[in-house]
Amino acid sequence: MTEPATIPDLTPHSALFLDLDGTLLDIAERHDLVWVAPELPDVITRLATALGGAVAIVTGRPLSDVDRLLPLPGLAVAAEHGARLRRPDGQIEAHAADLPERGDWIGAVKASLHLWPGAFLEEKSVGFVVHYRQAPSHGPDIGQFLENLIAPAGGRAEILPALMAFEIRAEGVGKGHAVRHLMADAPFAGRAPVFIGDDVTDEEGMAAAEALGGQGLHVHRVFDGEPASVRAWLARQADRLDQGAAR
Repeated sequence: MTEPATIPDLTPHSALFLDLDGTLLDIAERHDLVWVAPELPDVITRLATALGGAVAIVTGRPLSDVDRLLPLPGLAVAAEHGARLRRPDGQIEAHAADLPERGDWIGAVKASLHLWPGAFLEEKSVGFVVHYRQAPSHGPDIGQFLENLIAPAGGRAEILPALMAFEIRAEGVGKGHAVRHLMADAPFAGRAPVFIGDDVTDEEGMAAAEALGGQGLHVHRVFDGEPASVRAWLARQADRLDQGAAR
């Protein structure tokens, strides 16, 4: 990945792909307790204007969460790792088959949560997540439970280890796929993609950006692991692009 001293500035021909938690937002004890920096919506809006709308949030969160945290009309979003994709014109596309076992699996997890005090369930439209940030010693047991749970699906579902969480998602979904789908069409097509993320789930998005001639910026390697540093860099880029447009 690109090192701090060599991060190129964004140009009017860049396309920007941004993870949420751990990248734009500080990690919280629970996913529903995150704080949105007051200046962030304006910075994202300015960047989207400067880049011709080629800014997308690429996150594991459901679309409804993104709209609650960043209620910005015209913002492209790849939600649930790209299982649900909303283009800048508002068109929503499904890029993952529904898992018919999902309801039964969620029921099994709910019935077992008492075995892992502090762990909690996050439901999504296609899959779900079991968070164990407040129950770190139970991580291995939770992972094994979920592997056994989805095994009969025979590859139609996969378990994704994330930051103090395990996500169950449909096979073939991922942030790399989301980047490639968006880059195939306007306003992203023909631009140099920049993907910023912090987690193992972001690695494939970074790899896709690099394969398309752009760059992947890892928060822990480039921004000292600080979402505040990411936000500050984005604000500086918005200022630069604004000044260039005013000339």
